Amino acid sequence: MMRLFATGWFGLLVFFAGLSMAQINSTPSDAAATAAVSGSISGSSIALHATSTMNVASEMGGAFMSSSKCDADGNLYIRKLAMDRPLLGPVVKIDPEGKRIALFDPAAFSQLALNRADAFSPAFDGGLYQIAQSGVVKPRIYVLHFSSDGSPASPTRLDADFEVYTFAAFADGNFLLSGVQRDVQNRNDRGRNFTAVFSADGGELAQLSFAQKDAEKLAPTLDLADAEVGSDGYLYVMRASSPVLVYVIAPSGKIMQTLKVAAPLAGAVPSAFHVSGNRLAISFWNEESQSRMVVVADAQTGRKVASYADSTELGTSFACYEANEGVFTFLNLGEGNELEVIRAEAQ
Repeated sequence: MMRLFATGWFGLLVFFAGLSMAQINSTPSDAAATAAVSGSISGSSIALHATSTMNVASEMGGAFMSSSKCDADGNLYIRKLAMDRPLLGPVVKIDPEGKRIALFDPAAFSQLALNRADAFSPAFDGGLYQIAQSGVVKPRIYVLHFSSDGSPASPTRLDADFEVYTFAAFADGNFLLSGVQRDVQNRNDRGRNFTAVFSADGGELAQLSFAQKDAEKLAPTLDLADAEVGSDGYLYVMRASSPVLVYVIAPSGKIMQTLKVAAPLAGAVPSAFHVSGNRLAISFWNEESQSRMVVVADAQTGRKVASYADSTELGTSFACYEANEGVFTFLNLGEGNELEVIRAEAQ
C-alpha cells in the first residue's frame, strides 16, 4: 500500500509489494470503484462493470508500480519497473487514446548520481514532479521537475534529512513530504514520523503534527499514505487509519480540515485513493474475506455517497477516478504482457 522511499529491508519489502506483474496470478491488491447509482448487488453496494478495455502496445512487457495518477485532461501517468535499475524506473504518460506522449526518466538527471526515485505528481504545466535521492547514510533529497515533453527541466534539493514515503506537489509549486526520521545505522532506532511542507526553492516552510491513538503507538502508523491535489489547490492527504482520515492541507502547511471516511467492511484497509471534483474515492481490501470495495465520499464533509463492490473483470490497479463522468480506470497486464487500460462504470 505504501510507496517506498526508504533504505533497508523495510523499504525493499514495500517495493516488491508495490509491483503489478502479469506473471503473478494472485488476487489483486487494489480495489474496484464507480460513481453512479444503479445495478445494486449485496446490501447497499453497487456493481461495477467494465465498459471498455484498451491495450497500450507501447507499454508491452515488464511490470508497473503502484500508484498511478491522472491529470485533468485524462492522461495516465504510470511508473514502470526497469529490471536493470528497479529503483530508478521511468514514468510514462499515456493520452486517453492510448498513445505514449512522454517518458519521464530520472536517469536523465545523471549529474545528481541518483540511487532511487519514487513518488510523483503530475505538474500543472503538463510535466511531472518526482521525489528522488542520492546516497544512503546521508542522502541528498531532490524534487525532479520534468517538462511536458519528458525532458529534464530542473532539480530542487530539499533542506531535508529523513526517509520519504509520501510526496505531492501543490499547484503553486510547494511540496509536501511525509516519512520517518531515524538513524539508519542504528537498527534499534524505529524513528519518528515527520511531515513538512517545503517551498519551491527547497526550504522548509512548516512541520505538520498528527495525533496518534494509543493503539497506533503500539504499532506505529506513518502519518500519510497517499496524496493528490484537488481542484481547489489544496492537497487531500490520506492516513491509512480506521476510520480513514483525509487531511485537507493548504500550500502554507495549514490543515484546513480533517475528514473521516469509514471502511465499508470490518477489517478492511485502504489500498488506493483518488480525488476528483468534490468527491473522494478510496478502495479497501479485506484480507479475511478476500474482497475489495470502494467508498466514494463527499470531499467537503467525508460523508459516504456510495459503496461499490469488486468485479473480477477489472484490473489489478485502481488508477483514475472521474467524478463528473462516473468513470473509474484500472490497469492490468493482459496476454502478451500488454498494458490494459480498463474503464468501468456502475450499470
